[in-house]
Amino acid sequence: MEELSFSVEQGEIIGLLGPNGAGKSTTVKLITGILKPTSGSVKVSGHEVVENLDIIRKLIGFMPQETALYQDLTAYESLEYHAELYGVPKEEVNDRITRMLELAGLTHRKDDLVKTYSGGMKRRLALVRSILHDSELLILDEMSLGVDVQSRNLIWNQVRKMKDEGRTVLFCTNYMDEAEALADRVIVIDNGRLVATGTPSELKRKHVGDYLIEVLIEGMDSKLGSEWLSEKVKLDVEKVSDPLNGGPRTAWIRSQAGHSDLPLVISRLSESGLVVKQTSMREPSLGDVFLAITGSILRD
Repeated sequence: MEELSFSVEQGEIIGLLGPNGAGKSTTVKLITGILKPTSGSVKVSGHEVVENLDIIRKLIGFMPQETALYQDLTAYESLEYHAELYGVPKEEVNDRITRMLELAGLTHRKDDLVKTYSGGMKRRLALVRSILHDSELLILDEMSLGVDVQSRNLIWNQVRKMKDEGRTVLFCTNYMDEAEALADRVIVIDNGRLVATGTPSELKRKHVGDYLIEVLIEGMDSKLGSEWLSEKVKLDVEKVSDPLNGGPRTAWIRSQAGHSDLPLVISRLSESGLVVKQTSMREPSLGDVFLAITGSILRD
């Protein structure tokens, strides 16, 4: 992992994004003390992680991608075990567990074994477990992975509520709509390096533009790419698709002017001997930004 440096302010919700193998999991392991940095330092609330692991682990609530719940315990027993592990005062344990079960919508299933729960219920239980010991910093890895819409909505609302309570949230996700909906600020890493940071709106404006014009084009040779098309339309072409079987190609063209650029694009493409089959325009998404920054090549 190359040198990576960023800071997170108290009360922020930060979305940590990156392709597979970019270094997200390594970053989380460094923050939680699972890994030691080979150089530099990691601090949480002013405490050096490596030198203060006992303090750090009480400050951090961690929800891993694998829920890591004991399947043969009930929800109540799972939270009770966590409370003991993290030193929650005994006189507060029952009240805290009761409150967490309510937050997770699991009060009616508190005495059922975790192995009988759906995927969404397990994720909700894992989420409230991470704040049971009154953690200041929450690190959530793929918080809504494999859950239904209702569970996802509940999890998102709980994350927003945590921010309102003054907690800091750092979450890793592959769902761009999740990052766009929740993150105050987005950090994009690739190959162990920070490649972009900013609010979703800032990143869209900087890396894509205010609008994206999508044009379905016939008669464009596959050897002619974004650079050639940019010369023809005199606008910044984000990318050009490479469809199978020689069919029409789709171009994504950045635009600041919006609809006023559409006639210009169609006219200049037609003058170049290309046939415009269809056009549309939309505001860019965080997914467009992600592809613009990290590329569209598959990562394994």
